[in-house]
Amino acid sequence: MTALTASAHRPQTSPFQSALASFAIIGGLVLNLFLCFVNTRIMPVSDTHVMLGEMTMLGSAFLLAADRRIGVYVTLTVFITYMLMIFALRGELDLKALRDVFIPIGFYFMGRKLGDVRLADRLVVASALIVLFFGLYEYLALESYLDYFNVLGYYIARGTVSLQDSFGQTRGLFISGIRPEPRTLLPFLGAHRVSSVFLEPVSAGNFGVIIYAWALFRPGMPWRFLVIALAAIGIVLADARFGFFTCIVITALLPVYRFVPKTVWLVLPFILLAGIAAYGMMIGAAGGPNDASGRLKVTAAILNHLDFQVVLGSKATDIFTADSGISYTLTNFGLFGFIGLWTAFVLSPMFDAKAWVFRGMMIVYLVLLMLISNSFYSIKTAALMWFLIGTSDVAAWAALAKSRIYPAPDRSRTKPKNP
Repeated sequence: MTALTASAHRPQTSPFQSALASFAIIGGLVLNLFLCFVNTRIMPVSDTHVMLGEMTMLGSAFLLAADRRIGVYVTLTVFITYMLMIFALRGELDLKALRDVFIPIGFYFMGRKLGDVRLADRLVVASALIVLFFGLYEYLALESYLDYFNVLGYYIARGTVSLQDSFGQTRGLFISGIRPEPRTLLPFLGAHRVSSVFLEPVSAGNFGVIIYAWALFRPGMPWRFLVIALAAIGIVLADARFGFFTCIVITALLPVYRFVPKTVWLVLPFILLAGIAAYGMMIGAAGGPNDASGRLKVTAAILNHLDFQVVLGSKATDIFTADSGISYTLTNFGLFGFIGLWTAFVLSPMFDAKAWVFRGMMIVYLVLLMLISNSFYSIKTAALMWFLIGTSDVAAWAALAKSRIYPAPDRSRTKPKNP
């Protein structure tokens, strides 16, 4: 065995690094559940507590991402400089916009620094089991669950939901936790959409897509079929139509990810952006029902109400964009910021061309989710997703396929193997 091959197989993650990475990712997963418990049983919480919790997880990720290589520092410097310019033009500071991108940067570079596929697999399995446990608790013993995790009260305390929104109720599930129309997936399960640790069902569906994609990508993963089953259970319990549909799409595209030119991935969201805006102009969209066509109309309506300065990022807007991830990204970072962030993601280097399969899955997931929600920015699911992408980008997948053991990252090559 050559020295190069040996170095590619030698584990490099210390127990401290594994523990801190697990704390950051599992902590991001359960942070809101923990704060919900605190708000229900101990003391009132606010968005400040959420921010401090997220800063703790982010700080852990950046501590692990710190490296002698300059990639993470250059990325942070360019992004912060650009955002300071945007804030100066707007005349206001938006810390949430900074946080929205610090999460991908921190957890992605943490994944690249550690490059530990074994750790990634363990975190996927552990996260899935945690989500299943609390999901079943919520579904099978709802009143007991609410005694400890009053989700509605938590969001009211944070100011996310008003008493008017909840029709005066202060105890219960999140507003979307009960579907007003019959559920799509296994209607006999009832109107309850299980949210588990995420406290709202949208993120539960997103999480299912992420762990399903990783298991699909990792044929040699221990407990692979268990993870696939847990992903399916979570998506069904949450009645996550988006998650169900996206899993079908990323599976159908599995044979083609490595052959799609990077240019296609680069322009895809902007073609959709232009197409939806044109669609809105033609039909005069002003919103629609709570389905795929309705969400597209919502996005089209938002895009057609944005003035040119907002699109460029030099002016803030009060338009509610949380139901349209593409509009949210455009209004928070401006068109050039959107282009820069997306380009950095698509063109980030990788050491093995097979990593394009997982990245392609996540590109499809993000592009589809952008049309209906900005939830991909949430640390609840983003921490694990970006860590997995970073891990995939530096893993020696060819060595893994030959030896059937876990590879450590191969850092000896200077040129990435992007197709």
